[in-house]
Amino acid sequence: MNSVIRKSHLWRVLVIVFLLGALFACDESDFYEEESYVEENDTSQPAPPTRTPRPPSPSAGTGEPGTWLVMLYQNADDEILERDIFTDLNEAELVGSNDAVTIVAQLDRYRGAFKGDGNWTSTKRFFVTQDDDLTAIASEELDDLGEVDSGNWQSLVDFGVWAIETYPAENYVLILSDHGSGWAGGWNDDAPVPNSSFTTNDIDQALNEIIAQTGSGPLALVGFDACLMGQLEPLSALAPYAKVAVASEEVEPSLGWAYASFLQDLSDNPAMSAADLGRAIVESYITHDGRIVNDAARRVFVEEAYGFTGRTTAAEVAEALSQDITLSAVDLTALSELNVAFNDLAVALAKVDQKGVAKARSYAQSFESIFGDKLPASYLDLGHFAGLIQQVYKGDADVTAATRRLLTALEQAVIAEKHGPKRPGATGVSFYFPNSSLYKLTGMSGAQYNYTDYASRFAAASLWDDFLRYHYTGKEFGADDADLSVLAPVAEEPPPVEDIATAPPVTEDIEAPGAGSDITVAPLETSAEEIGMDDLLTLSTDIQGSNVAYIYLYVSYFDEESDSYLTADMQFVGAEETLEIGGVYYPDWGDEVGGIEVDWEPTVYFMSDGETEEFAYFEPETYGLTEEEDTYVVYGTYTFTDSGDQRDAFIRFGGDGVMQSVFGFTGEDGTGAPREISPQPGDTFTILEEWFEFAESDGEFVDYEGATFTFGDKPFEMVPYYAYPGDYILGIIVEDMNGNYYDAYTEVTVVE
Repeated sequence: MNSVIRKSHLWRVLVIVFLLGALFACDESDFYEEESYVEENDTSQPAPPTRTPRPPSPSAGTGEPGTWLVMLYQNADDEILERDIFTDLNEAELVGSNDAVTIVAQLDRYRGAFKGDGNWTSTKRFFVTQDDDLTAIASEELDDLGEVDSGNWQSLVDFGVWAIETYPAENYVLILSDHGSGWAGGWNDDAPVPNSSFTTNDIDQALNEIIAQTGSGPLALVGFDACLMGQLEPLSALAPYAKVAVASEEVEPSLGWAYASFLQDLSDNPAMSAADLGRAIVESYITHDGRIVNDAARRVFVEEAYGFTGRTTAAEVAEALSQDITLSAVDLTALSELNVAFNDLAVALAKVDQKGVAKARSYAQSFESIFGDKLPASYLDLGHFAGLIQQVYKGDADVTAATRRLLTALEQAVIAEKHGPKRPGATGVSFYFPNSSLYKLTGMSGAQYNYTDYASRFAAASLWDDFLRYHYTGKEFGADDADLSVLAPVAEEPPPVEDIATAPPVTEDIEAPGAGSDITVAPLETSAEEIGMDDLLTLSTDIQGSNVAYIYLYVSYFDEESDSYLTADMQFVGAEETLEIGGVYYPDWGDEVGGIEVDWEPTVYFMSDGETEEFAYFEPETYGLTEEEDTYVVYGTYTFTDSGDQRDAFIRFGGDGVMQSVFGFTGEDGTGAPREISPQPGDTFTILEEWFEFAESDGEFVDYEGATFTFGDKPFEMVPYYAYPGDYILGIIVEDMNGNYYDAYTEVTVVE
């Protein structure tokens, strides 16, 4: 079998490409001060929301029919998010409160990041009034609470109870902004209590308390303007307390939601339903954001973000920012039926060969991981997974019927859904499916994140946690083990989450159906032992065994001075046939791979900021239809120039070599809640280099800091160069359906 290397060499020349997809943030205090926001839009652009401000009337905040209270719980006590959440509140001011819609906010700011609007760093409550200035808050300040622990669920209760009792309405909307981590929670706040954050159960308990203390009944809508919260697990936690939820399966861009657009829609039509509002939030996402649709704001934004002074349209900027977005509005009254259908699928899957389930897990549309880069992605799209299951078990009548029921229930639950072209398999709701190693870390006693303890309401209603136990341990379960009554509306008094019994920790031996225990990689043969920098070398091997997910070419360079090997490159090896489900591509290696041949052109890759070029290790991330559609990441440390604070981070590049985005994490070693970073000029990124060092008898991989790059007015690029003359180790690495690796290596010398 002849195979091809997936990473483009770009003909080893630098190709300068201007990309709007990687956001560089603006300078601080002069944010948008250059031009007015009232400049008329081009006719070629989407029109900004028409502002029809009305002062509050006696009917506002009285609970009269047709009135709304929109509550913004904004935890901006974070280096990455402060500016963006601050701007979200300013966007809400473009509309402001009126006789039918009252908007209140609690904004907790960070000490040491964005210095705008007087650089106050406490937590304040505002009655949001109309104002056109996005650089300062003009709303009525109701209270300065000092430093509030916004990661404590009681702070959310205090805000919600205060808001509802002070401004009663017929319909209540609660939008929570900050970092999100899916079922593991989010809303991190290190001040005044270090490492404070919500779990999914905390949010569940807070909503229960708010409704119990105020007697409000179910809220009209709960929104998570945060990353990764569009999972069945946290959505199930909301089911008793609200009619509609809005959340994202994937990491959200720094812009957040288009507050002015959907709040204007609500103000213009307060008779709309909760579903209508959810639909408006989804449809306006990115494309109608206040910083995009207005010519003057967009011009300043793009110039300060990219150093680009030419003309851009709203459509161009929105398209660039929308490449990997997701956002969904979900009918929470349909969550019970969706869980029923998911339970039916779990029962059907427990009767089939589990290797096929592992295959679907490996290739399903996935989203960013909070568990680090050493484990396969575990947040998967529910609809795309069901489609893969249909394909794998297309001859099984029970599985086919169960997947059809699930897809129908999903379609009925998702009111509106939006996804970018780089998340083609997104259907609106995701779920957790770990590999065996991660299952052990999140299911056994003493785990930092315990799946069923963090999302207890879902675990009680669902058989999915029971299926995971069966999949990895063989422990059987029954169709009657789920209690769907916990999802009943609050009026029917479902049990508080603290009264829901959680599953006992996993004690059984864990096995992995997707593991390729019989996979072998034969010793590598090469077409030559020495190769010139312009030559081509062919590697040959024979791969036996099943459950092969991906194959990679590995390259490391021997450094004589340190007597160590530097990981120089790793690339996807393309299969002869690439399959596609729902727009997501994956290699088809069949039941047996057999013999393969891989050509290597001696090449290493550097990262460039347009002026400086230094070596970097670009690790393969996503397999595309072509090499240009693959993605690669460079891991490192991000440093904020203003505060000196640092975050574990990575920069994502396309297979065409162009930088796409920057992500930082709240935890160490690339763990915790991810968030897209909008780099400011002067911020830096220090590359992590991977070295293989020899001890007395064994060797180990060790990370060291490499070159440091400073963000300016140009996006970074991946640039190919001729490989250094010297000794190299080339390897073929096989990854199985459980994330395990099998390999073989050989030595080659590159000569001038």
